[in-house]
Amino acid sequence: MDSILETLFMATADSGSSYVQILLSAASMLLVFVSAILLAHRNDLGWWTLILSVFVGPMISALQFDLLGLIYAIPLLVLPIFGLWRFSQFKLTGKFSREVTTTSITSWSAVGMIAGLILLVALRFGPFLFNSGFLTATPEVWVMYFADAAIFASFVMIARGVREGWLLLALAAIADLVIYFVISPMLGMLGLYVFIALAAAYGFFLWRTLPAAGSEPVHVELSEEELALQKAKQATLDKMNAETEK
Repeated sequence: MDSILETLFMATADSGSSYVQILLSAASMLLVFVSAILLAHRNDLGWWTLILSVFVGPMISALQFDLLGLIYAIPLLVLPIFGLWRFSQFKLTGKFSREVTTTSITSWSAVGMIAGLILLVALRFGPFLFNSGFLTATPEVWVMYFADAAIFASFVMIARGVREGWLLLALAAIADLVIYFVISPMLGMLGLYVFIALAAAYGFFLWRTLPAAGSEPVHVELSEEELALQKAKQATLDKMNAETEK
């Protein structure tokens, strides 16, 4: 097992701590994949899985290696908690599934998403944002930070029933895939981002038939035969009820 993990994730790790951080990141992305599959089926358990993903990845990494990382991890944890609350506004069907209605993306929601991504990236830089350290970051780092933030921020759109959130998740996963391929071609991480992108495409496909928010139910005209059959059934029920009362 150790040799398999080293083959998949140890390609660029230069120390034991780097190896642990890579494994934590991989475990977090694996949980993101599971969460996307569950939420594609509108399952509340997907939000609990996403909460666990934040704990396993950014939260534990911050607690174990750098407490300043909590500046980024704690706000990141708010996103799946919001999703859990937002899904609770939809009608429950079965044990955990929701009758989600879709909403269209607006210019204001797009601006809000961009502002949220910028804020998350700023929090990711942490103290380096105030000592101009972020100015020395390479383009690869910038793309990775934005892609990582977009992976989690896309679930805010999904929580609101915005189908395009699945496309944002897919694009973010592909961006991370390209960056990891360029700077640290670890087969395990590359595979995880491929699976996340596929899960996002799966969610986008499944949500194509969801009703729009505020849409009126479709009125179906019944034929004369169907109307007669319904009247006969109702007459039979009325007769049975009358005999029961006697």
